[in-house]
Amino acid sequence: MRYYTHLNMRERCLISTFLSMGTKVDTIAQRSGRHRSTIYREIKRNTKGERYMPGKAQALAKERHPHPPNKIDTLASLNKFILDGLSKGWSPEQISGRMLNIKADFYACHESIYRYVYQHKKNNLYQLLPRKNPKRGCRNTRKIHQKTHLLQRNIVHRPEEVNLRNTLGHWEGDTIHFPKNQISCVSTLVERKSRFLCLRKNENKTSPAVIKKICNAIISSPRKIWQSLTLDQGSEFMGYPYLEHKTKCKGFFCDPRSPWQRGSNENMNGRLRRYLPKKHLIDKTSQEDLDRIVILVNNTPRKCLGYQTPQEVFIQHWKTFRRATL
Repeated sequence: MRYYTHLNMRERCLISTFLSMGTKVDTIAQRSGRHRSTIYREIKRNTKGERYMPGKAQALAKERHPHPPNKIDTLASLNKFILDGLSKGWSPEQISGRMLNIKADFYACHESIYRYVYQHKKNNLYQLLPRKNPKRGCRNTRKIHQKTHLLQRNIVHRPEEVNLRNTLGHWEGDTIHFPKNQISCVSTLVERKSRFLCLRKNENKTSPAVIKKICNAIISSPRKIWQSLTLDQGSEFMGYPYLEHKTKCKGFFCDPRSPWQRGSNENMNGRLRRYLPKKHLIDKTSQEDLDRIVILVNNTPRKCLGYQTPQEVFIQHWKTFRRATL
């Protein structure tokens, strides 16, 4: 089904050309893909004098249907909030949701913000978007693979409370890699309830180095917030028995080629590529640099959290968890 759109300048030029050739209106409609009534109405409304002129017709149409002013351009407080959010790395959906969360006196939906960004393409506002796309694209669905179950430590043996996301302390982990000429990699750990992020730089991609850094992260924080850790079947995680022995944090593994079983972690890895692109020089990046990225991400509102930040949710549930266990 074709949805109705207004005639544009190109179509008006075609109508003018056909009319100068003495072509019938029915033929013009057929060749332009428009209804004959549209062509008759266009000629009647926008003809000044004896001849139909496309430039004048376009001007008359704009005068008849002027575009209403964009409230993001006219409302200074709304404009400032949106630009501040974009400069912080927030997506339009996060900005819109944050307005509702803090009960601001102004509001714009995420579609209006996207429209505003792409209407001001000359200002390169799209460069402030997480993906920096010069135009909006279609979202592709992920191909679902057939599951295969492991004999030990498979995700199917994980407690049901982990799947419900009702309690704090259940994490998902992975590593993000960079060009092969670089030795280092980064471990990403995401708490399922709050989406709280933890990053650790590894000197190399071997299992002992990766597991050791994860152990250090767990040992340096309260043990009760590390109940379980769900990983993929990468070789860097094959030293998980050492991790369980040192930290008492239970390890579980996803099925092969099933990244959706660690959806929160995979989503976070995609977000981190904004700050750590694939060509990033990770060998020259320090742990302090990663900590600054963690602070930025953990203070970004998330739609799945009701546009609260991961840090806000983590602190809120940690206080509740501590009171319940005292």
